Amino acid sequence: MDAPDLPPEEAEFYMTSVGIADTEKGNVPEAQGLDFEVETLYEEEINAEESKISDNSNGKHSLIDVKGIGAGTAKNLIKVGVGSVKELISSGPEQVATKICGVSSKMVFEWQTNAKTLLSA
Repeated sequence: MDAPDLPPEEAEFYMTSVGIADTEKGNVPEAQGLDFEVETLYEEEINAEESKISDNSNGKHSLIDVKGIGAGTAKNLIKVGVGSVKELISSGPEQVATKICGVSSKMVFEWQTNAKTLLSA
């Protein structure tokens, strides 16, 4: 009788990867918990974060106004010290790219070009 739902420590034998029964105990890796971010449940908190990112008061453009930069990227830019469009333009593409995972210097250069276009419009 097959008991596939039993944990390995309770089974009489182990099936190896090629289907051969093995009566010796095998190494069962410890399962680590998943890393995840708990979602925000209150709209006020979400709106407060969005207002920090998309502050257009006094005619200033925010980072998410730049083509290619969304809310998540804007948060990452703020975390590494680039909090405005002018700071983005004046920063070095290599320096910013090395601080944000998954961002290349070419992407930062494109954002800078788009930011300059935005400010000149």
